[in-house]
Formats: sequence, C-alpha cells, structure tokens
Amino acid sequence: MYNKIAGLIFPAFTMLTLTVLAMFGLFGEGDVNKSFFLLGIVIIFPLTFLIQGISCATNNINPFLALLVSYIAFTIVILSFLNSSAWGYSIYYLVFWLVGFFGAKGMRKWRSRKK
Repeated sequence: MYNKIAGLIFPAFTMLTLTVLAMFGLFGEGDVNKSFFLLGIVIIFPLTFLIQGISCATNNINPFLALLVSYIAFTIVILSFLNSSAWGYSIYYLVFWLVGFFGAKGMRKWRSRKK
C-alpha cells in the first residue's frame, strides 16, 4: 500500500520540494541557487521519473495515474518558475520513465523465465 503511494507521488514531491527551495534561495545566493535548480531539471527530475517507472512496473501501479500526477507537478513548476520552453523537458522525462517501466517489466519477465 505505502509502496504504491510513494511510487505515485515521489517525482511530484521531489520536483515541488526542489522548486520551493530554489524559489526561496535556500541553496545559496544567485548563481549557486540557479545552478542547483538547473542540475535538478537535467539530472534529478529525470532520475525521479526513472525510479517512478521502475516502481510502477514492480508494484503494479497504474502508469497513466502515475504520469498524470507527475506531469501536474511539472506543470506547477513550469508555471511558477520556468517559461513555456521548458515543455521540451517533458518528453525527456517521459523517455526516462519509459526506460524504467519497460526495463523493469523486461527484467521481471526475464527472471521468471529463468526459474
């Protein structure tokens, strides 16, 4: 039960937390704060989508619901902190999610075939 809830909200919680911390400047002054947020967009957000894809495949979570929750959080981040050109990252995150989801499904199938 808790694995499914965590699998649903993990990327959303990570994105919103990182955004709020960056908005209030808690990572440092000026460029340090901006560079940490950019690091989050390029590395941390995709990794959370990858982990969510793996979690959806292993815990039998509805993939559409999981992606909906994550993309709602990403929309909030875009509207509050970024401009509309950041929508290009949504495809980048979807690719990471698909790799995690189908990679975990393939590993599960491969393990069951070995037994």
